[in-house]
Amino acid sequence: MPRYHQHNRRIPLRDAGLVEFASDDPGACELLEQLTGKSEEGEDGRVWKLEFDRSEPFLRLVNSLHRRLDKAQREAVRCRIVYSDPPEGESGRGQDGPDEDAADGWLPVGFLFVDTEHDRAADLIVNRRFTSYMQPIVQPGGRRIGYEFLLRPLPEQPPFRPAKLFDAAREAGLHSYLDREARHSAIRLAANHTEPGIKKFVNFLPSSLYRPSECLMDTFRFIREYGMDPEDFVFEVVETERMDDLRHWLDIFELYRKEGIRLAMDDVGEKFATVEAMERLRPDYVKLDRQWIAGCHADADKQRHIDEVLDKASRFHGVVLAEGVEDEMDWQYLARSGVPLMQGYLFGIPSPVPLPAPVRV
Repeated sequence: MPRYHQHNRRIPLRDAGLVEFASDDPGACELLEQLTGKSEEGEDGRVWKLEFDRSEPFLRLVNSLHRRLDKAQREAVRCRIVYSDPPEGESGRGQDGPDEDAADGWLPVGFLFVDTEHDRAADLIVNRRFTSYMQPIVQPGGRRIGYEFLLRPLPEQPPFRPAKLFDAAREAGLHSYLDREARHSAIRLAANHTEPGIKKFVNFLPSSLYRPSECLMDTFRFIREYGMDPEDFVFEVVETERMDDLRHWLDIFELYRKEGIRLAMDDVGEKFATVEAMERLRPDYVKLDRQWIAGCHADADKQRHIDEVLDKASRFHGVVLAEGVEDEMDWQYLARSGVPLMQGYLFGIPSPVPLPAPVRV
Protein backbone atom coordinates (compact mmCIF):
# COMPACT_ATOMS: atom_id res chain seq x y z
CA MET A 1 0.00 0.00 0.00
CA PRO A 2 1.50 3.40 -0.97
CA ARG A 3 2.35 5.87 1.74
CA TYR A 4 1.88 9.57 0.97
CA HIS A 5 4.08 12.28 2.41
CA GLN A 6 2.25 14.15 5.18
CA HIS A 7 3.15 17.78 4.77
CA ASN A 8 1.03 19.23 7.58
CA ARG A 9 3.06 17.29 10.16
CA ARG A 10 6.32 18.86 8.95
CA ILE A 11 7.74 15.36 8.62
CA PRO A 12 11.09 15.35 6.79
CA LEU A 13 11.19 14.42 3.13
CA ARG A 14 12.97 11.19 2.35
CA ASP A 15 15.82 10.34 -0.01
CA ALA A 16 13.84 7.91 -2.15
CA GLY A 17 10.31 8.00 -3.47
CA LEU A 18 8.06 8.95 -6.35
CA VAL A 19 6.88 12.52 -6.89
CA GLU A 20 3.83 13.08 -9.10
CA PHE A 21 2.35 16.26 -10.57
CA ALA A 22 -0.98 17.07 -12.18
CA SER A 23 -2.30 20.30 -13.71
CA ASP A 24 -4.81 21.72 -16.20
CA ASP A 25 -2.68 24.78 -16.95
CA PRO A 26 -1.13 24.44 -20.46
CA GLY A 27 2.04 26.35 -19.57
CA ALA A 28 2.56 24.34 -16.41
CA CYS A 29 1.96 21.08 -18.29
CA GLU A 30 4.56 22.03 -20.88
CA LEU A 31 7.09 22.82 -18.16
CA LEU A 32 6.37 19.56 -16.31
CA GLU A 33 6.86 17.61 -19.53
CA GLN A 34 10.16 19.38 -20.13
CA LEU A 35 11.47 18.83 -16.60
CA THR A 36 10.31 15.26 -15.96
CA GLY A 37 10.12 13.79 -19.46
CA LYS A 38 7.68 11.20 -18.19
CA SER A 39 3.90 11.34 -18.03
CA GLU A 40 0.96 8.98 -18.25
CA GLU A 41 -2.80 9.03 -18.07
CA GLY A 42 -4.26 8.16 -14.71
CA GLU A 43 -7.49 8.40 -12.74
CA ASP A 44 -6.72 12.07 -12.08
CA GLY A 45 -5.88 12.86 -15.71
CA ARG A 46 -2.36 13.25 -17.05
CA VAL A 47 0.28 12.80 -14.38
CA TRP A 48 3.98 13.70 -14.61
CA LYS A 49 6.35 11.60 -12.53
CA LEU A 50 9.89 11.54 -11.22
CA GLU A 51 11.22 8.53 -9.34
CA PHE A 52 14.23 9.38 -7.19
CA ASP A 53 16.65 7.35 -5.05
CA ARG A 54 18.65 10.32 -3.74
CA SER A 55 17.70 13.86 -2.83
CA GLU A 56 19.54 15.84 -5.53
CA PRO A 57 17.26 15.11 -8.56
CA PHE A 58 14.19 15.84 -6.46
CA LEU A 59 15.66 19.09 -5.10
CA ARG A 60 16.70 20.27 -8.56
CA LEU A 61 13.19 19.64 -9.85
CA VAL A 62 11.63 21.54 -6.92
CA ASN A 63 14.06 24.41 -7.41
CA SER A 64 13.30 24.66 -11.15
CA LEU A 65 9.54 24.63 -10.59
CA HIS A 66 9.83 27.24 -7.83
CA ARG A 67 11.82 29.49 -10.15
CA ARG A 68 9.82 29.03 -13.35
CA LEU A 69 6.17 28.66 -12.34
CA ASP A 70 4.32 31.94 -11.98
CA LYS A 71 1.86 32.55 -9.16
CA ALA A 72 -1.21 31.40 -11.10
CA GLN A 73 0.52 28.27 -12.33
CA ARG A 74 1.62 27.33 -8.82
CA GLU A 75 -2.00 27.37 -7.75
CA ALA A 76 -2.90 25.17 -10.73
CA VAL A 77 -0.31 22.45 -10.09
CA ARG A 78 -0.93 19.62 -7.64
CA CYS A 79 1.72 17.35 -6.24
CA ARG A 80 2.02 14.21 -4.17
CA ILE A 81 5.01 12.26 -2.92
CA VAL A 82 4.67 8.50 -2.65
CA TYR A 83 6.77 6.17 -0.48
CA SER A 84 6.75 2.40 -0.51
CA ASP A 85 6.76 2.14 3.28
CA PRO A 86 6.52 4.40 6.34
CA PRO A 87 9.66 5.54 8.16
CA GLU A 88 10.47 4.19 11.60
CA GLY A 89 8.20 5.59 14.29
CA GLU A 90 6.43 8.02 11.97
CA SER A 91 3.03 7.63 13.56
CA GLY A 92 2.48 10.63 15.77
CA ARG A 93 6.06 11.98 15.68
CA GLY A 94 6.33 15.56 14.58
CA GLN A 95 2.56 15.98 14.44
CA ASP A 96 1.47 19.55 15.02
CA GLY A 97 -2.23 18.95 14.65
CA PRO A 98 -4.82 16.64 13.11
CA ASP A 99 -3.99 14.97 9.80
CA GLU A 100 -5.60 17.30 7.30
CA ASP A 101 -3.75 16.14 4.17
CA ALA A 102 -5.91 14.89 1.33
CA ALA A 103 -6.62 11.18 1.60
CA ASP A 104 -5.16 10.60 -1.88
CA GLY A 105 -2.02 12.59 -1.09
CA TRP A 106 -2.56 15.43 -3.58
CA LEU A 107 -1.57 18.90 -2.38
CA PRO A 108 -0.88 22.27 -4.02
CA VAL A 109 2.73 22.20 -5.21
CA GLY A 110 3.42 25.42 -3.31
CA PHE A 111 3.99 23.48 -0.09
CA LEU A 112 7.46 22.66 -1.45
CA PHE A 113 8.33 26.28 -2.21
CA VAL A 114 9.84 28.15 0.72
CA ASP A 115 12.08 31.20 0.70
CA THR A 116 14.77 32.54 2.99
CA GLU A 117 15.54 36.24 3.28
CA HIS A 118 17.12 36.42 -0.19
CA ASP A 119 16.80 33.06 -1.93
CA ARG A 120 14.89 29.84 -2.41
CA ALA A 121 15.57 27.22 0.24
CA ALA A 122 15.84 24.41 -2.32
CA ASP A 123 18.38 26.42 -4.32
CA LEU A 124 20.55 27.04 -1.26
CA ILE A 125 20.52 23.36 -0.35
CA VAL A 126 21.04 21.69 -3.73
CA ASN A 127 23.77 24.15 -4.79
CA ARG A 128 25.38 24.24 -1.32
CA ARG A 129 25.37 28.02 -1.12
CA PHE A 130 26.76 27.89 2.40
CA THR A 131 29.90 26.95 4.26
CA SER A 132 30.98 26.35 7.85
CA TYR A 133 32.91 28.54 10.26
CA MET A 134 34.73 27.30 13.34
CA GLN A 135 34.76 28.82 16.83
CA PRO A 136 37.25 27.63 19.48
CA ILE A 137 36.27 25.79 22.65
CA VAL A 138 38.78 26.21 25.48
CA GLN A 139 39.63 25.09 28.98
CA PRO A 140 39.56 27.76 31.74
CA GLY A 141 43.26 28.51 31.21
CA GLY A 142 42.72 29.14 27.51
CA ARG A 143 43.97 25.88 25.99
CA ARG A 144 41.96 24.98 22.90
CA ILE A 145 40.49 21.51 23.03
CA GLY A 146 38.07 21.78 20.10
CA TYR A 147 35.87 23.85 17.80
CA GLU A 148 32.17 24.22 17.17
CA PHE A 149 31.29 24.30 13.48
CA LEU A 150 28.61 26.82 12.55
CA LEU A 151 26.67 27.17 9.29
CA ARG A 152 27.32 30.45 7.43
CA PRO A 153 26.56 31.87 3.96
CA LEU A 154 29.32 31.82 1.37
CA PRO A 155 31.11 35.20 1.26
CA GLU A 156 29.95 35.95 -2.30
CA GLN A 157 26.33 34.93 -1.65
CA PRO A 158 23.45 36.97 -0.17
CA PRO A 159 23.41 36.69 3.63
CA PHE A 160 21.02 34.50 5.57
CA ARG A 161 20.44 33.67 9.21
CA PRO A 162 20.99 29.94 9.77
CA ALA A 163 18.05 29.64 12.17
CA LYS A 164 15.73 31.25 9.61
CA LEU A 165 17.01 28.95 6.87
CA PHE A 166 16.31 25.87 8.99
CA ASP A 167 12.87 27.19 9.94
CA ALA A 168 12.02 27.68 6.26
CA ALA A 169 13.36 24.26 5.28
CA ARG A 170 11.37 22.60 8.06
CA GLU A 171 8.12 24.10 6.77
CA ALA A 172 8.56 22.22 3.48
CA GLY A 173 10.12 19.08 4.97
CA LEU A 174 13.47 19.99 3.39
CA HIS A 175 15.28 20.04 6.75
CA SER A 176 16.38 16.42 6.28
CA TYR A 177 18.41 17.48 3.22
CA LEU A 178 19.69 20.74 4.72
CA ASP A 179 20.77 19.15 8.00
CA ARG A 180 22.78 16.46 6.21
CA GLU A 181 24.52 18.97 3.92
CA ALA A 182 25.32 21.17 6.93
CA ARG A 183 26.83 18.20 8.80
CA HIS A 184 28.94 17.30 5.78
CA SER A 185 30.09 20.90 5.36
CA ALA A 186 31.33 20.88 8.95
CA ILE A 187 33.12 17.56 8.47
CA ARG A 188 34.91 18.82 5.33
CA LEU A 189 36.14 21.92 7.17
CA ALA A 190 37.22 19.85 10.16
CA ALA A 191 39.21 17.54 7.89
CA ASN A 192 41.08 20.48 6.37
CA HIS A 193 41.77 22.55 9.48
CA THR A 194 41.89 20.41 12.62
CA GLU A 195 44.30 17.83 13.95
CA PRO A 196 43.53 14.41 15.41
CA GLY A 197 42.52 14.67 19.05
CA ILE A 198 40.83 18.06 18.61
CA LYS A 199 37.12 17.83 19.42
CA LYS A 200 34.78 18.76 16.58
CA PHE A 201 31.30 19.93 17.70
CA VAL A 202 28.76 19.55 14.88
CA ASN A 203 25.10 20.61 15.14
CA PHE A 204 22.27 18.32 14.06
CA LEU A 205 18.47 18.07 14.08
CA PRO A 206 17.06 14.81 15.51
CA SER A 207 13.73 15.64 13.82
CA SER A 208 15.42 15.47 10.38
CA LEU A 209 16.34 11.80 10.84
CA TYR A 210 13.23 10.05 9.57
CA ARG A 211 15.02 6.70 9.68
CA PRO A 212 18.09 7.14 11.92
CA SER A 213 19.64 3.77 11.10
CA GLU A 214 19.88 4.85 7.44
CA CYS A 215 20.08 8.64 7.64
CA LEU A 216 23.23 8.66 9.77
CA MET A 217 25.13 6.11 7.68
CA ASP A 218 26.10 8.80 5.15
CA THR A 219 27.54 10.95 7.93
CA PHE A 220 29.48 8.08 9.51
CA ARG A 221 30.82 7.08 6.09
CA PHE A 222 31.75 10.70 5.36
CA ILE A 223 33.85 10.87 8.54
CA ARG A 224 35.66 7.64 7.65
CA GLU A 225 36.29 8.72 4.05
CA TYR A 226 38.17 11.76 5.35
CA GLY A 227 40.28 9.50 7.55
CA MET A 228 39.06 11.04 10.80
CA ASP A 229 38.43 9.36 14.14
CA PRO A 230 34.71 9.32 15.07
CA GLU A 231 35.75 9.66 18.73
CA ASP A 232 36.95 13.21 17.95
CA PHE A 233 33.38 14.23 17.06
CA VAL A 234 30.67 15.64 19.32
CA PHE A 235 27.24 15.96 17.71
CA GLU A 236 25.20 18.71 19.30
CA VAL A 237 21.40 18.85 19.34
CA VAL A 238 20.15 22.14 17.90
CA GLU A 239 18.56 24.08 20.75
CA THR A 240 15.17 24.61 19.06
CA GLU A 241 14.43 20.91 18.77
CA ARG A 242 11.30 19.63 20.48
CA MET A 243 11.33 16.40 22.49
CA ASP A 244 8.02 14.97 21.37
CA ASP A 245 9.38 11.42 21.03
CA LEU A 246 12.07 10.57 23.56
CA ARG A 247 12.35 7.02 22.18
CA HIS A 248 13.40 8.49 18.82
CA TRP A 249 16.10 10.55 20.56
CA LEU A 250 17.34 7.54 22.54
CA ASP A 251 17.68 5.53 19.33
CA ILE A 252 19.68 8.34 17.72
CA PHE A 253 21.98 8.72 20.71
CA GLU A 254 22.59 4.96 20.75
CA LEU A 255 23.56 4.96 17.06
CA TYR A 256 26.03 7.80 17.55
CA ARG A 257 27.58 6.15 20.58
CA LYS A 258 28.04 2.84 18.77
CA GLU A 259 30.27 4.78 16.35
CA GLY A 260 32.23 6.30 19.24
CA ILE A 261 30.72 9.76 18.73
CA ARG A 262 29.88 11.91 21.78
CA LEU A 263 26.65 13.93 22.23
CA ALA A 264 25.94 17.45 23.50
CA MET A 265 22.72 19.19 24.58
CA ASP A 266 21.65 22.51 26.02
CA ASP A 267 21.23 22.77 29.77
CA VAL A 268 18.15 21.29 31.43
CA GLY A 269 15.15 23.52 31.84
CA GLU A 270 15.91 25.51 28.70
CA LYS A 271 13.92 25.45 25.49
CA PHE A 272 12.33 22.00 25.10
CA ALA A 273 14.73 19.93 27.21
CA THR A 274 13.55 18.50 30.52
CA VAL A 275 15.34 17.10 33.56
CA GLU A 276 13.89 13.64 32.86
CA ALA A 277 15.02 13.70 29.23
CA MET A 278 18.50 14.88 30.15
CA GLU A 279 18.91 12.14 32.76
CA ARG A 280 17.75 9.44 30.33
CA LEU A 281 19.80 10.69 27.38
CA ARG A 282 22.88 11.38 29.53
CA PRO A 283 24.67 13.68 27.06
CA ASP A 284 28.45 13.76 27.26
CA TYR A 285 28.42 17.57 27.17
CA VAL A 286 25.87 20.00 28.63
CA LYS A 287 25.95 23.51 27.19
CA LEU A 288 25.13 26.54 29.33
CA ASP A 289 23.26 29.06 27.20
CA ARG A 290 24.71 32.55 26.85
CA GLN A 291 21.72 34.06 28.68
CA TRP A 292 23.14 32.56 31.91
CA ILE A 293 26.69 33.68 31.18
CA ALA A 294 26.52 37.40 30.39
CA GLY A 295 27.10 39.23 33.68
CA CYS A 296 27.15 36.02 35.73
CA HIS A 297 30.02 37.30 37.90
CA ALA A 298 27.60 39.79 39.49
CA ASP A 299 24.24 37.98 39.25
CA ALA A 300 23.21 35.64 42.08
CA ASP A 301 20.36 34.05 40.08
CA LYS A 302 22.68 33.18 37.21
CA GLN A 303 25.27 31.85 39.63
CA ARG A 304 22.65 29.65 41.27
CA HIS A 305 21.57 28.28 37.88
CA ILE A 306 25.18 27.57 36.87
CA ASP A 307 25.73 25.65 40.12
CA GLU A 308 22.55 23.63 39.54
CA VAL A 309 23.60 22.67 36.02
CA LEU A 310 27.06 21.64 37.22
CA ASP A 311 25.43 19.46 39.89
CA LYS A 312 22.89 17.84 37.53
CA ALA A 313 25.50 17.16 34.85
CA SER A 314 27.83 15.57 37.38
CA ARG A 315 25.21 12.91 38.11
CA PHE A 316 25.76 11.37 34.67
CA HIS A 317 29.37 12.58 34.22
CA GLY A 318 28.38 15.25 31.71
CA VAL A 319 30.97 17.95 30.95
CA VAL A 320 29.56 21.50 31.20
CA LEU A 321 30.44 23.98 28.45
CA ALA A 322 29.61 27.69 28.90
CA GLU A 323 28.63 29.51 25.68
CA GLY A 324 28.81 33.21 24.91
CA VAL A 325 31.73 34.13 27.20
CA GLU A 326 32.65 37.70 26.25
CA ASP A 327 33.66 39.34 29.54
CA GLU A 328 36.89 38.60 31.44
CA MET A 329 35.17 38.87 34.83
CA ASP A 330 32.58 36.31 33.73
CA TRP A 331 35.41 34.08 32.51
CA GLN A 332 37.17 34.33 35.86
CA TYR A 333 33.95 33.57 37.78
CA LEU A 334 33.21 30.52 35.61
CA ALA A 335 36.75 29.23 36.11
CA ARG A 336 36.43 29.59 39.90
CA SER A 337 33.04 27.85 39.80
CA GLY A 338 34.51 24.78 38.15
CA VAL A 339 33.08 25.13 34.63
CA PRO A 340 35.55 22.98 32.64
CA LEU A 341 34.95 24.30 29.10
CA MET A 342 34.10 27.70 27.60
CA GLN A 343 33.29 29.25 24.25
CA GLY A 344 32.74 32.83 23.15
CA TYR A 345 34.16 35.94 21.49
CA LEU A 346 36.61 36.35 24.38
CA PHE A 347 38.46 33.30 23.03
CA GLY A 348 37.83 33.73 19.31
CA ILE A 349 35.14 34.63 16.79
CA PRO A 350 33.72 32.13 14.28
CA SER A 351 36.00 32.07 11.24
CA PRO A 352 36.58 29.97 8.10
CA VAL A 353 40.05 28.98 9.34
CA PRO A 354 41.53 28.72 12.84
CA LEU A 355 42.66 32.12 14.13
CA PRO A 356 45.57 32.78 16.50
CA ALA A 357 44.54 32.73 20.15
CA PRO A 358 43.91 36.20 21.67
CA VAL A 359 46.83 37.52 23.68
CA ARG A 360 44.79 37.39 26.93
CA VAL A 361 44.71 33.59 26.87
